[in-house]
Amino acid sequence: MKPVRRLLLCCVGVVFALAGMSAAAAQPAAVDYLSLAKEGSHVVKNFAFAGGETLAELRINYATWGAPKRDQAGHITNAVLLCHGTTGSWQNFGSPWWSTRMYGPGQPLDTGKYFVIASDTIGSGKSSKPSDGLRMQFPRYTLTDVVKAQRALLTEKLDVRQLHAVIGISYGGRQAWQWSVQYPEFMRGVVPIVSSPFPNAGRRGMQDFLGIEPLLRDPTWNQGAYTDQPRNFPLAVMAYWMLLDGAGHLWDVAPTRERSFQYLPLLAKQITQNLDANDWIYQLRVNDGFDAYSQLERVKARVLVINMAGDEVVPIELGHIAKASAKLGPKAEYLLVREAAGYGHAAVVQTVDVYGPKLGEFLSKLPADKP
Repeated sequence: MKPVRRLLLCCVGVVFALAGMSAAAAQPAAVDYLSLAKEGSHVVKNFAFAGGETLAELRINYATWGAPKRDQAGHITNAVLLCHGTTGSWQNFGSPWWSTRMYGPGQPLDTGKYFVIASDTIGSGKSSKPSDGLRMQFPRYTLTDVVKAQRALLTEKLDVRQLHAVIGISYGGRQAWQWSVQYPEFMRGVVPIVSSPFPNAGRRGMQDFLGIEPLLRDPTWNQGAYTDQPRNFPLAVMAYWMLLDGAGHLWDVAPTRERSFQYLPLLAKQITQNLDANDWIYQLRVNDGFDAYSQLERVKARVLVINMAGDEVVPIELGHIAKASAKLGPKAEYLLVREAAGYGHAAVVQTVDVYGPKLGEFLSKLPADKP
């Protein structure tokens, strides 16, 4: 295997599509779910952001699998919303590492049973984002805005008035937590994966800081008005990346001094080829103000929390999920996945077969009506 190819096999959060290459290689896809996806977009007129700014037209891109089922009153009853990670898109959930283990007959998200929806969040994929032209004049958006826009997509475009569940990974998991407190009546179940309802503070907050600060100190960034991507963009990605991968996997892919110095630069070069620096800054700043933990008394849905042992982004040692579970009471379930702990945050890609059955069981047991 070529060195650069090996470097790309661990990726998660920032580039879920690359993350799934190794998992998919072990089990080739029998079905191309990327091709089967029905892609579309919805434009929300005069979208008002929580900070007071407005955008005349906010575009939200999305894809679906399966078909809606309706009750006697005509309401869709089987919709499940999937929320992607930082800088991701709906395509992450069409990639083999996820789709081949989730969407087939009898699998956790059997598309013969569920109407599966995945959107590009504000600032990601084909949805409206700074690099479309506004650059740093694009309205500052938060998780409150991201979830509000997703709700507009569901109600205005897809005629979904209630979700069976919201499922999210990493940053998508924070979206799931935000859904649970912002629109508590809108879903019957919530599944945050490798995420916490607590603010991105402490070391996690420092990670976002390190991902942004090298750009703000870079004269070639030019307050966002650059022609070429800023020189420090790869450095910003490298600083952010260090907590995403696990110590065990990093030792495996870089067991010598020489390869330790090569690994991050090659990885950052590959990642930044498909990213814009201004979009990156906005996607790390989206975490500003997030604090679902302080509002957990609002949650009405059932909650299944799935985290990974060895995850340095969401360390189990902080006891955050125990504290959240104490607030949520009997409506909460918790699964700690211990397999592939050496991959850290990226273990979520390697262990779909471990947590998938639990997720499927959770979905099947949710009530058919409102929480």
